Amino acid sequence: MNTHTESEIRKSFVNCSKGAAQRIAIPRTLLDADWESLIFLGWVDPKSPQSGYLVVETEAGLRGLALQKNPPKGRGSAQMCQLCMTLHPGSGVSLVSIQRSKSAKDRYNSMATYICSDLRCSDYTLGKKRPDGVRQMEETLSVEQRAERTLDNVRSLVERIESGSGARPR
Repeated sequence: MNTHTESEIRKSFVNCSKGAAQRIAIPRTLLDADWESLIFLGWVDPKSPQSGYLVVETEAGLRGLALQKNPPKGRGSAQMCQLCMTLHPGSGVSLVSIQRSKSAKDRYNSMATYICSDLRCSDYTLGKKRPDGVRQMEETLSVEQRAERTLDNVRSLVERIESGSGARPR
C-alpha cells in the first residue's frame, strides 16, 4: 500500500458524511506505520471501541468504510474473518454493520459481515500475528497469494457498499 495523508484518508470514506469523516479519530501510529507492509488500513477507534474503519486502494482511488461492531453474543466457537479468512476464538471476530446509501433520496440501509475484531487482517494474512487458541486451516497459498485474496475481499466489500448491492460480485 502507498503512503497517504490524513486528508486523503478522510476524503476516502464512501459511507459517511464529510462532517462525520472529519470527526474520525485517525491514530498517529497509523499515519507513521510502515505502509508497504499493509494490505489495507484498518483500525478501531480507541475512544469508541464499537467503531472501526478500513481504507483500501482500488482502481477508482482510495476508498474507506466506517464500520459499527455489534455487541458480542457470548463467547461462542471459532469464527472466520470474511476478509483475511483467519480463524479466531468467538471473541476475535465481530459482526459489523456497514451503512450504505443507494441514492441521495433513499434512507441509509446497511449490510453486515464478520471481520477480525481488531481489524489487523494485514498482520494475520502476512503471518505477523496469530490468533491465540485456534488452530488455523492449512493452506497451500503463498503469502503473496493470501495477501492478494485479502485485498480482493476488501475491494469486493467496498464495491458492494458503493453499488448498494448485497450480492457478492463474481
